[in-house]
Formats: sequence, structure tokens, C-alpha cells
Amino acid sequence: MMKNREIPKGLRDLLPDEVKIKRNIESQAAGLFMRYGYEEVITPAFEYLEVIEAGAGSNIRQELFMFMDREGGILSLRPEMTVSIARLAATHLQDEPLPLRLYYMGNVFRHVQPQKAQYREFWQAGIELLGAQGPIADAEVITIAARTLAAIGLLDFKISLNHIGIFNSILNDSNMNPQDQTRVRQLVERKDLVALSQVLDSLPVNERLKETIASLPVLHGGLEIIDKIPYLEESPKASEAVSELLKIYEALNTFGVIEHIVLDMGVLRGLDYYTGIVFEGYSPDLGYGLLGGGRYDNLLGQFGFPCPATGFALGLERTALVLKDTVDGPTRYLVGGTRLEAMVEKCDELRTAGFIVELDTKMSGRDELQKLCARKANTTLIYID
Repeated sequence: MMKNREIPKGLRDLLPDEVKIKRNIESQAAGLFMRYGYEEVITPAFEYLEVIEAGAGSNIRQELFMFMDREGGILSLRPEMTVSIARLAATHLQDEPLPLRLYYMGNVFRHVQPQKAQYREFWQAGIELLGAQGPIADAEVITIAARTLAAIGLLDFKISLNHIGIFNSILNDSNMNPQDQTRVRQLVERKDLVALSQVLDSLPVNERLKETIASLPVLHGGLEIIDKIPYLEESPKASEAVSELLKIYEALNTFGVIEHIVLDMGVLRGLDYYTGIVFEGYSPDLGYGLLGGGRYDNLLGQFGFPCPATGFALGLERTALVLKDTVDGPTRYLVGGTRLEAMVEKCDELRTAGFIVELDTKMSGRDELQKLCARKANTTLIYID
């Protein structure tokens, strides 16, 4: 194959049908975000490396696409949007009345091993609610996440909810070193029960704490799972986090989306900046999360604008994979014939009525155009002779 027809590993071209689905998702999401009072912002595709690492932590460096500008500055393509939004708010919006409701649509870049539903360039749509504390603010963001999935046509989806404070408090009580904490966190998140059990057995950790940490990945369901966390009563901070989680759960019931909500003690989210509630949205048709988010009260302080914040991001490609068989294109018309003036008039009339219309510029015969229509989805021929 000719080299000049290849694209870099982990990237892909989007063909017309895929673009239609993507644009439909963006349109539905943007409409919903605006109805909740969120306003769109756009940030640059790359930032200074120190901005990315100040927000997302230095652990993210292995996933970055980094390069230098001609002045010697080290830059990175943005690996996610929240850090850029935090930097934008700290730079331009500190004097605006709080809370700030912002939304975005953009492409992000991660140097990951490419596979189905995981590319090196991917698209996100999301919201950030800045300057709002408490369970109602968290519940608003999670409600919008649920309503977004419903608006774009998903019927069967769940949003898994956790509070990062439960896991962090238990982990801090264990006195593990930072490397072991990171390893345990990764295994809990991957739900790798065998490896988690092996690592815990090798560590000098209290047996009750080991039992608790080992149980977290499998605690998934309704409110009843809270009573199954073994160590909870002995950790005031973990109990406080549970209390916050329950208030958010109650608010979600008031907001009317509780049918989509499950509790999952194994949801931790990979990024370092989360401080409170964390959540992920799933469809049973895809083994990957469709959206993820949570509370990150310390992130804006990294940019000199300390204020509480919460938000989520929706992965457009992953969502499109679930929707690809459910979205029908609109009816299209192909207008042909022998009288150009009448054909142009008909095209304009149909376009004004909102239809997609193609004009046969070759003035082909009726039979040829009927064969062409048969090969085009949802296309009706209008022939004027």
C-alpha cells in the first residue's frame, strides 16, 4: 500500500454516516446543556506541559503527545478538557458571578494502545459547573449526564456512582507507601480480583482493611451495598463520604433519574484531581464507559482561582458505536429531468421545506437515476421532463 495514503496509528477518518451520528449527538447534547444554562467555551488544542501537569498530575505524562515550540517551550496536545477549562476560567472569568456553567465540544489526544473504542484522537462533549458546592450541584451534573444519554437515543444505560473519599480514607488508614497505593487503586478500578488479592496478601496491612479493600470492586447495586463495606464504622472520614454520597443519591431521586443510577465502590476514575463524587455512564452494548466525571474542588486552585467544581465528559466515538444501528438518515430527494429551470425551482422549494436535495447536474436519463437512487439510502427520485 502506498505510504502517502496511510494515517498515523490510533487515528481514523470519519465517513459521512459516522459524521452524521457524531453531529446528531453534538446537537442533542449542546441543546440540552444550553437549556440548563450552560454556555459554550473553546480552548486551544494544545497547552503548556506545566498547565496539563499542574491539573492532571505528572502521572499523565506517559499518555501525552509532547513537542517543543520554536521558543523552547514544552507543549502538549490536550489529553482531556477539564484542566483547560479550569485554566480558562482562572484566566478570564474570575470576576464573573458564581456559579459558572460552561460546556465544550472538542478533540483530545492520548498516547494509548489503540483498540476498538479507544483511539489516540477522540472527541468529547461535556459540562463544568464551577463555584457550586453540595449535593444538589453534584446531582444536577449527574442528572444532565443521564438526560444527555437519553436525549441521544440510548434507552438501556446506567450511571455508576461512588465517592472517592470512601476509598481514599480506607487507603490512608492502611499506611501503604504511595507506589502500593497506586497499584491497589489500579487493580480495584480494573476489578482484577486475583491480582488485587495477591498484592494485598503481600502487604503488612490490617486484615480487616485488606478484607474491605478486596470487597470494593464487587460492591455494586443499590443502597444495600453501603452496609456491606466491612471497615466503614471505624473510619470517620469514610463514613462522612458515605453520608455525602447518600445525600446526592437522594437528590437524584428528586431530579427523577434514579432508575439509571447504581452505586459501585469500584469506580475511582484515573485522574488525580477528583475529590468527591465520581461517576461513569455505561451501556450494556459496549464494554467501555460512555461518560465519566465527578467533583474536583482543588483543581482551580492550581491556577490561582480556588473554587469548588464538578462536571463530566461524554465520549462521542464510543456513544456513536452504540448508536450506529439505531440512527436512520432523513429522506433525501434526487431531482433530475430535462428542464433545468423547473428542476432548480423544485430543488429550492424542497430545501426551503427542510429536505436534503441533490440536483442531477449531468441531466441523466430516468432509468439511470432510478438505478442511482436504489444505491443511495433513503433517496427518492423526482424526475421533471
